[in-house]
Amino acid sequence: MDQALKAEQSTMTMGIIYGLMAALLWGAWPVVSSLGLQNQTLTPYDITALRFGVAGIILLPLILKRGFKGIGLPGGLLFAFGAGAPYLLFTVTGLKYAPASHMGIIAPSCMLTLSTIGGWFILGDRPDRNRLLGLGVIILGVALLGWSGLAMAGDNQWIGHLMFVAGGGCWATYTVSSKYFKADPLHATALVSVLSMVIYLPLYFTFGDPQIFVAPMEETLFQAIFQGIGSAILALLFYTKAVALLGAAKGAVFAALVPGIAVILALPVLGEEPTTIEIVGVSIVTIGMVGALGLIKARKR
Repeated sequence: MDQALKAEQSTMTMGIIYGLMAALLWGAWPVVSSLGLQNQTLTPYDITALRFGVAGIILLPLILKRGFKGIGLPGGLLFAFGAGAPYLLFTVTGLKYAPASHMGIIAPSCMLTLSTIGGWFILGDRPDRNRLLGLGVIILGVALLGWSGLAMAGDNQWIGHLMFVAGGGCWATYTVSSKYFKADPLHATALVSVLSMVIYLPLYFTFGDPQIFVAPMEETLFQAIFQGIGSAILALLFYTKAVALLGAAKGAVFAALVPGIAVILALPVLGEEPTTIEIVGVSIVTIGMVGALGLIKARKR
């Protein structure tokens, strides 16, 4: 019995570590992407091409070796839709209409909610009382975190908000499907990157207006390394591993950390100072995440 308990605790610990590393990279992602767009040298289409071009080339040997074994082409396409080019185009294009902080609020909260619903009805992972309570606290914290920004949204920011909602839906699709197919984390990451590269890059070079060859080399190289290696490979690998260890619903909880990390990193990088309500919101989200992971147990009467 003790051995089983230790094994369960070890699995939980490793899942949390993987989830935290993924959240750190994804919290930096909207800030780094916004930095590239602010310089007006790269477009959302260029950032998407850099992300999956680099990641696809690196992971192509793995797909040539393993193919779609154990998942199949429909499953691979589902992965690529959820965490590939469609997700990135929705979210990065939304940054042209709404601030990065809004993306860090809307997309993770939608993903978390939809992943919980999908895990319940598709995977049979019914959330217990502690998890539902934690999710409620997270939603409260996310609402507080984005209240001031969303209340003062401009005329066209609703377009960006809808794109962030769509991006959250895409990511929820990947979260549930990766658990449904019991995908190996590295294999799932490779499928997302390679399929996105094969489908997106021909369209990008044929119908797009590539700026990656005329933009400053240091900016293009920085975005290529962060997007292609840090965000596309390492973050997705860490996240898929967390989902495999903790389950789809619990793994999705780490998305709740993205707004807080984005707020913290935006201060030195973009010069955005967090307000008091944002600090309170980040604290509440953190408490909710701990509860949703089951680290805080609600007392039974």
